[in-house]
Amino acid sequence: MLDPVLGAPAPGAPGSIRQVRRALTAALLAAVALAALPAPATAAPPAAERFLSVRPAARRADIDMSHVWQSLNNCGPASVTMLLSSLGVRASQEDARIALRGTNVLRGMGTANVDPWVSAEFGLHAFSRNNGTSALLKTLITNGFAPMVTQWLDDRSRTAHWRAVRGYDDDQGVFYASDPMRGAAVPLSYDWFADNWMPFQYRYLVIYRPEDEELLRAIVGEVWFDVPSRFAYLARAKSEAESLDTYEAWLSYGEAAYQAGHFEESVGAFETGIAKGSANGIFNVRTSYPAALRLLGREQEARAVAGRLASTPSSPLATSAPDDIRQIQALVGDRPVTLSRNELDLAAAYLASRTQAQPLEAR
Repeated sequence: MLDPVLGAPAPGAPGSIRQVRRALTAALLAAVALAALPAPATAAPPAAERFLSVRPAARRADIDMSHVWQSLNNCGPASVTMLLSSLGVRASQEDARIALRGTNVLRGMGTANVDPWVSAEFGLHAFSRNNGTSALLKTLITNGFAPMVTQWLDDRSRTAHWRAVRGYDDDQGVFYASDPMRGAAVPLSYDWFADNWMPFQYRYLVIYRPEDEELLRAIVGEVWFDVPSRFAYLARAKSEAESLDTYEAWLSYGEAAYQAGHFEESVGAFETGIAKGSANGIFNVRTSYPAALRLLGREQEARAVAGRLASTPSSPLATSAPDDIRQIQALVGDRPVTLSRNELDLAAAYLASRTQAQPLEAR
């Protein structure tokens, strides 16, 4: 089994440490070589011509999209269907769930399956990277690209959550999220948005038409290529960890170093982050920290760390958002009691608060 980020054998999969190192090195070298290749003469217009078509971010902008209330733990596929609606494509979140998450209700949604699915079903493409910025999101929205991002759901839970970002307003200082748990135009203050995006490496995803690819490439610049994106984020994550000195910043630095192949640096950052706070809910830590140790030949430590992290909660499920608590009970059915209790608690809190969404302020 391959790691979806690095293309190396996933933790626990067969294969020696030497094979893992070779696979990782080959993947990084291949990506570097690809990024360094000159573009074919007919592949794209001159850079200046491409950049002329990029509109600078306006003071406010909004993209029309349909809102979807998510089904059980289905924030990712629901957000994908909202992005598709902004392109005039109607898709079922249930079809998206099977394609992007599979049938296991406990499984979250990564980004790897989105491009193959939207390409095969709708002739579209998806682009995802870490290291997003508020300025980038504003430019994307101004130019007609609706992004979705991974953040904490809110200040009351440790729930990782996908939400679509449909617009923003500089005068109000907010992004507007089409949130599958909270509503169609939820205002999120700029500070809150950034604080709750950082623990997930500022991950974003956009879906686009093939004819808009050159415009998208002009907007994102060199991070269109994977390796420059990884090393740009490593520099940013290190700077944020040293300046903010929070456990979330250090854990994000650990993940950035791991993805860049700096395994000693990664282990040190993960250790600092865990010493300062909790890794609960930050799903990458449970795999990347032990994997970095294994890639350094520290197998015994890796097993011990994996055991400790396995006993801590991963991100709780983001439940569905129906109008009646009995619909949650029907969805839960005969699933494990502990899972049902968590879902019901989350649902009850949101049924009480979702009628009037208020801006979420910085913590």
